[in-house]
Amino acid sequence: MSKISKIDAVRVIFKCAKLYSENLSGKNVLFVSQAKNKAECFEASFSPANFLHLTGVKAIGNRDRFFDAALNERLSPEDISLETDGTAELKLAILPQLMAIHLTARMVGDYDNSRPLLIADKFAGTVTAAIGFHNVNGLYIPKSALRIDMRDLTIKESRRKVIAIFVKPRTEARYKKLTYIAKGVSKEDEILATVVREKIDM
Repeated sequence: MSKISKIDAVRVIFKCAKLYSENLSGKNVLFVSQAKNKAECFEASFSPANFLHLTGVKAIGNRDRFFDAALNERLSPEDISLETDGTAELKLAILPQLMAIHLTARMVGDYDNSRPLLIADKFAGTVTAAIGFHNVNGLYIPKSALRIDMRDLTIKESRRKVIAIFVKPRTEARYKKLTYIAKGVSKEDEILATVVREKIDM
């Protein structure tokens, strides 16, 4: 049984909706990782509609208006339902942290399909929390927020250290904003050169 009340859940959702709006909504995030002597990257796209999936609650009524209602604090406890297995409690506990995934992700990896009900292809996060992404026509869409060591959900050989993260509005073609770069790495490094040439406008 979920230990969090609907009232407390709504309070967390209000806080996270504001963070999602400021940091991620309407933006693409490019996670650049290091694989031996080359860079690999995957691009995640965050829309307002994706927010509901990350909360772990179910919307009662119009799902399309969930994010706007949360952002404007017009969501009431009667507008949501909570699973009895505590899923929402676990997700909401780490959701504020994951609303800054563009700053905090330190690792990426391919999903190992160890949970039949979990829809994901890749994960980005840390040893305490991660977002699962589903590949849709080459872009990765956020599907789930998890309070977990992401090493427990990813294929060992696929795990990579994040060396840089870039953010851009979804409507722009190239990235201009660097939000994270690993210690010892610079934008001029050869390992980042191909990514910078193809996707970045600094």
